[in-house]
Amino acid sequence: MSKLKKQSQVVTGFNYEILDSEQRIVIQQRTGEIKERLRRSAQDIWEIGQKLADVRSRLKHGQFETWLKAEFGWSRRTAYNFINVYEAFAERANFAQINIATSALYLLAAPSTPENIRQEILQRAKGGETLTHKSIRQVIKEEKSQSTSAASLEPPQSVTCKPEIVTIIPKEAVKVETPVSEVTVAKTSSVSPVASTPDEIQSSWFLLEKQHFLFCGDTASSQFVERIPFAALAIAITSDDWDHDWLVERAKTVIIFPESDFKEGLIEQLIEMFSASGNTVIFPWLPSMDMIKIAHQLNRRVFAGDPDIERCRQAIAHLGLKTEPLDYS
Repeated sequence: MSKLKKQSQVVTGFNYEILDSEQRIVIQQRTGEIKERLRRSAQDIWEIGQKLADVRSRLKHGQFETWLKAEFGWSRRTAYNFINVYEAFAERANFAQINIATSALYLLAAPSTPENIRQEILQRAKGGETLTHKSIRQVIKEEKSQSTSAASLEPPQSVTCKPEIVTIIPKEAVKVETPVSEVTVAKTSSVSPVASTPDEIQSSWFLLEKQHFLFCGDTASSQFVERIPFAALAIAITSDDWDHDWLVERAKTVIIFPESDFKEGLIEQLIEMFSASGNTVIFPWLPSMDMIKIAHQLNRRVFAGDPDIERCRQAIAHLGLKTEPLDYS
């Protein structure tokens, strides 16, 4: 019996026999009405996500956030809750037979939720089981804990940090980095393996000098998140609303600070402080064209990305290494 089955058995049907007949009729009626609205809510969320994704694809970098705030007063995180539901579930019809609260649906659709857990929970919900946000989170937590090799506990890191750093999140356990051979690597494209000029770089994955992986596109999307191995360090420098909670699950140490606080020499200092030669580091934004180059010079393997194609082009041009487009189709 799976963890999910064990977890879901905790939730049982309400005993309506304890109510008098009048109460029972009214409450059962209200229960049906609420469940019907939950089904419609899930379908509406999927459709809103579909339309948001379409608008996002039609606007330039930065315009989507401006549009969200002007029209709805929403942050990126709010919008991506809807978009994640659309991208995680192939069809609106998935929600026709299930009753699921909005918070639980957002959790299921989050890029950090393993696909096998997502599908199992969805199937059991279709079978009529009531699965709460709390029970789903517990199942996800247990699954991730089992799938990660925790060699030993380490004490919290005590580091004197510059005031520019907003957050440093050390992991409680030492995890073994994913070996290069175990990372899902796409086939190189059949086109010429060297991008002749940075201007030819478009939205896609690229392999730099057979060592570094660069994604030109939305790093909060499953296209990026699902390809990222566990790393020693993640450095998130952003001026956008935070929608990269998945990073906490993918790196031993996560460092977050605003782009306005970025200073020359800080990236090199952080890489040397929180990782070792040969380790993997993650950059979900590239506010400086030097970031990948610095990590390369320090003998780190990089998984990086940026939704701004121009930033990706600058990073590739500045790095000056052979660049191969990757085919994940």
